[in-house]
Amino acid sequence: MPKAALYDPYLDTLGGGERYCFSVVESLLNHGYDVDIFWSGDPGIIAKAKDRFELDISKATIVPDIFNEYAHHIECVDDREGIVKIVSRPNKHHDVLKKAKSFLNKYSTTKKYDIFFYLSDWSVPFLFSKKNLLHVQVPFTKPVATKEKLVNQLKLFLINRVICNSNFTQKFALTKFRNKCEVLYPPVDVRQFDPHQPKQNIILSVGRFDNLLNSKKQDILIEGFKKIFQQNKTTDWKLVLAGGSLQSPDQNSYLLHLQTLTQGLPVEFVVNPDFSKIKSLYESAKIYWHAAGYNIDQELHPENTEHFGIAPVEAMSAGAVPIVINKGGLSEIVTDSVSGYLWNTIEELVAKTQLLIASPNIMSQISQKSVETSSQFSKEAFDANFSRILNL
Repeated sequence: MPKAALYDPYLDTLGGGERYCFSVVESLLNHGYDVDIFWSGDPGIIAKAKDRFELDISKATIVPDIFNEYAHHIECVDDREGIVKIVSRPNKHHDVLKKAKSFLNKYSTTKKYDIFFYLSDWSVPFLFSKKNLLHVQVPFTKPVATKEKLVNQLKLFLINRVICNSNFTQKFALTKFRNKCEVLYPPVDVRQFDPHQPKQNIILSVGRFDNLLNSKKQDILIEGFKKIFQQNKTTDWKLVLAGGSLQSPDQNSYLLHLQTLTQGLPVEFVVNPDFSKIKSLYESAKIYWHAAGYNIDQELHPENTEHFGIAPVEAMSAGAVPIVINKGGLSEIVTDSVSGYLWNTIEELVAKTQLLIASPNIMSQISQKSVETSSQFSKEAFDANFSRILNL
């Protein structure tokens, strides 16, 4: 049986990027590969992934992480614009002997595999399998030192493809990885969502409750909903904010802050929902909102936008009309006034939502188009494109 391996140091965040990586595992298993996951965290991560994403990856094996010796210290930094960034600072306490042993270990271990799928933070690892796939999910504009460029060029000789999750990400990745880049949109199991379920007057947004990197900007959505509530006075609509929290909800300062902003408003929080709950919310909602990237200069800080947008596609497949910020990869998913709406300001978000609420026929037409559009990002489309990459 052919052997494949995957490395993603952030699996326990169980976000959209991790759904992508676990979907790669599922696809490799379906293609007949024996799959190892290099991981040193929670040993129950496979069961958690199945619960959160409904993916069949039980036949994958967790193996010791040989890459975490150079794990990065993640520090949160507020810049002068108030944007929260993640700064990656490598450990420096490794002598030459340890590095040599580490290199030999990586060589002897990775060469055993036919396929190695590695999630990169834009660093390039030494990989020695028969086919090495580097996956880039986050676009960056940070400069690279000349010495690092030269070393990376050497490492890139061993990389067969650099896989990006959107054209938006690829635009920035091309500056570093050039002609090795290829877009493979994330897989969304659109067949799991039923667009014909009875709809309620719900505006839904799904995204983790934190203020790091591409923050989901739930505070902006609350501000927009407050305007709609004040304008309509007796509105029977409610806003539902669903998402994960790595911390206990009562210890999550950002979540607690959001909750204070919703006092007196029909806003519901659904924290750490399992897949069945998320599915129910998608199928009940008439409208889906997304704000990640709001007030961000995406040419300077592309990492702070939504690089693709799995949750909006899921919502579309369930028949919810997406009204999403015109930033990052979201415009690759939604065509304005056809399969949903794009917005740039809070006023535009409110106006387009009010138009939709007041026009049931338009809502029905766009809902149907959004369901059709979502099929472009199905698991079947992903598997077909991934198979082509595997066979290159």
